[in-house]
Amino acid sequence: MDFLNEIILDFREFINIYKMKYKYDNRGVLKRYKITYGLNNKLDEDIWCSFFVEKSAYNYCGKLLILKYWEDNGRISSKLNNKGLEKWCKLVTNIQDYFSILYKIAEIDMMESKETKDIFRKSDYDVFEIDDELAGFIINRLKKYNFKGYDIKILYDIFNRLYIEVK
Repeated sequence: MDFLNEIILDFREFINIYKMKYKYDNRGVLKRYKITYGLNNKLDEDIWCSFFVEKSAYNYCGKLLILKYWEDNGRISSKLNNKGLEKWCKLVTNIQDYFSILYKIAEIDMMESKETKDIFRKSDYDVFEIDDELAGFIINRLKKYNFKGYDIKILYDIFNRLYIEVK
């Protein structure tokens, strides 16, 4: 299996876990979004909420891809790749229990950059957070990939195949 197919499968598994985890969370907030924005009012509420949760998962996939790319290419200090995890393992006991905090720190780094601050700015799709379970799953999956030296267009290829291609 090639690199692109493998990472897409890992992200699809992340999306499925994310959707199961948040299927019924924050329903009141989601209903308010639907009413406030007048979005797809003809859709059944359960279907609309399911679409919203899935879109939220894709939103995190995009952020994770960009974050991983930047770390692997030395544009921000490493936290979620092998190099960063080695450092954090020396500093924090049981770091795997705190992967969500590492993810949040990495997000903050990305918000400091003019190039990525808009991408990482909070949006409605951030109503659900990456908790330790989700962070642990995706960090352990993504650490086997290294984007060092790849053209940034690989991120477009991955995301397009993940989001657009039939599952």
